[in-house]
Amino acid sequence: MREDARFVHLSAQSPAEELLLSPVLAETVARWSADRQSTAVVIRHQRPYILLGPKDRRLPRLDEAVAWLNRQGYPVFMRIGGGSAVLLDEECLSFAISKPCRDFTLWEANFRSMAQGVIDGLRGIGIDCGFGRAEGSYCEGPYDLVADGQKIAGIAQAIRGGFALVSGMLLIRQDPVATTALLQEFYRRAESDLVLNPDAVTALTRLPHMSHLTTEMVEEALKNGFARHYHLVPEPLTPEELQLAHALLDERQLRGA
Repeated sequence: MREDARFVHLSAQSPAEELLLSPVLAETVARWSADRQSTAVVIRHQRPYILLGPKDRRLPRLDEAVAWLNRQGYPVFMRIGGGSAVLLDEECLSFAISKPCRDFTLWEANFRSMAQGVIDGLRGIGIDCGFGRAEGSYCEGPYDLVADGQKIAGIAQAIRGGFALVSGMLLIRQDPVATTALLQEFYRRAESDLVLNPDAVTALTRLPHMSHLTTEMVEEALKNGFARHYHLVPEPLTPEELQLAHALLDERQLRGA
């Protein structure tokens, strides 16, 4: 029997002020998971922004590099999970799963069980993928989703505050060459020696026989994939959660010197 899971959906047609909260929406809902001792699933769109990871905080010239990204039109935020710099925009679709958890020994099991709905959803539209590491990809990690040796989704995890949060983004139409070049320039300006390989990343529409895919098709596939594991119960953000999200947005944003 499938367990109930709160379903929070931020569509492309959501009010602009809600889409601007996208960088902290998953964390906001994860706090609900801890408070209510319940599972939640989030699927969301977003306006363009850059998300950094904990290791990026130690970059020698981080402030200058963030200021450069701001001048390119990208607000910059710090994630609570692992990983490094990524670009999220309208060419991506983001997802998150949260549940009550305080056990760090469940780290690997959480990745595999909580993100399985994404794998199942993609397989439902003919994309065979699995967990893996695409060496040289931006935000490289061992539990990214890989198809034919290339990264198609980045996935990170945080265990804190009584919840486990597994979140990521599917690259639907995002140009891997342009995105990698942008992030490589960020790291160059931050005085990092990291070297990124654009060939390690691809978008779903660049996979064989997948050029017809639309964001709406992938969105429906994600819902179907998660629905195999959970009984999804739609529940929008409460006014209190919206207030929390605004506070978190200000707290997580980096403003360059």
